[in-house]
Amino acid sequence: MSYDLYFFKHKTQQTSEKDISIYLTANLCPANEQENQWFYENDDTEVYFSFDLNKPETDPETTNSEIYPDFDDTRFSFNLNFIRPDFFGQEAFLFVDQMIGDLGLYVLNPQTEEYLMQPAKGELYKNWSEINARISAQYYGKSEFNYYPLPASNAVWKHNFNRRRIQAQLGSEYFVPKVMVFQAIADRRIITIAVWPESLPIQVPQVDYYFLVKRYQKLFEKVEESGLISTKTFQAHFENFIRDSDAGKIIHPADVNRLHDIFNSIKFDEALSGFAEKLPYNKMVNFRPKDDEEEFSQESMTVLD
Repeated sequence: MSYDLYFFKHKTQQTSEKDISIYLTANLCPANEQENQWFYENDDTEVYFSFDLNKPETDPETTNSEIYPDFDDTRFSFNLNFIRPDFFGQEAFLFVDQMIGDLGLYVLNPQTEEYLMQPAKGELYKNWSEINARISAQYYGKSEFNYYPLPASNAVWKHNFNRRRIQAQLGSEYFVPKVMVFQAIADRRIITIAVWPESLPIQVPQVDYYFLVKRYQKLFEKVEESGLISTKTFQAHFENFIRDSDAGKIIHPADVNRLHDIFNSIKFDEALSGFAEKLPYNKMVNFRPKDDEEEFSQESMTVLD
């Protein structure tokens, strides 16, 4: 179940198939071996979507030349799944809007009335988001989907989407962790986890648990161990070392020297194995039916800032 768009250009435009292919490769990701698909996947946010170069239509009844005589079908299409966290659309349509504007393309959107348009910024995202919310609510409870509130979900995405920029801003001396989404095995609640390796200087994200990785020398033995500490435990031991900055909450190199022994001696609250497991985003939704209603309410919808 997916959201599809098809791209057209005005006959007066000089934009070629090669131009669009080059644009996608330069601004999104490399094409596959057949050079007919650009599958984008962000390792930090775990968002994915694709553009495809479709084969030419040979059946006159399926072509759009008579319906749109002033336009040419570029044969490029866009695909984004439904029943996904809302941030999938937020990230995907940032690029779609940019591409439409840069190349002057027109869009055929089968999810709405079938006419060509040059959508306003955020219009396609809003359309996908509304449909995605409705379908997510309809399927919630019919399968093993996990509900995570929209504000919390957006906060995870915004941190991960900006992670590389913050890392570049702080430099290699600091570690900027990815926020990972897990599900507690005992009660199926969603929790967030960030890794903190070897008491490195770190940009501290707001999460439920921190996964500490310890490597230190104890007498003649090298010790390697890892485990989870809760936010409460983290704050009790490390709050005094945290400084505010333009890049968020930071533990600086000068403070790491003072907390190193605390880091290595701290007792873990949980072992990751047996406590929680990674939650795939195709099992997480931001919308569900209201408890007292069968239908979904759109009151909590948001659009891109």
